[in-house]
Amino acid sequence: MSGNLDFTLKTVPSMLRVTGGREIPFAKAILSLHNAGDSTATGVVAHATLSEERGMVHDATEALKRATPAESIPPGGELTWDLYELLLAAHPGVASKVHLWGYKAALNWWIDLSAWADYREEGAASPMRTAISRWKLRWIPAGPSGEKIDLALEAVESR
Repeated sequence: MSGNLDFTLKTVPSMLRVTGGREIPFAKAILSLHNAGDSTATGVVAHATLSEERGMVHDATEALKRATPAESIPPGGELTWDLYELLLAAHPGVASKVHLWGYKAALNWWIDLSAWADYREEGAASPMRTAISRWKLRWIPAGPSGEKIDLALEAVESR
């Protein structure tokens, strides 16, 4: 089942505070769930899974809910999540490595992301589910110093 909600993943330039209070250019991955329909989507429950280099799959559904607790999206509206923050909240292994070694612990690893949502269209009796959207992403140094971080994104066939 699918309706008027769609996930997208885009890269947004940002800054990341690192050791010593410095900030470095850091490309953020922003996951968005957009309502392209004419009615409000209610009872929205966004789901996501994350895995590192085909490792154990971590359910990020609770982390999504904590980051954006809205349960409805008006026409033209969207919910958004910062994937780096979501990864740290939902994947204990990555969070532990980043806590010990800083942001560089998250570099050069392919992260597999799947996202979908359950919802109801306002006034409709039956529940809806978006298609499952899938991506691979990784943060990579933009130069030999590692003082600027870019993001590689690949869409994987959705189903």
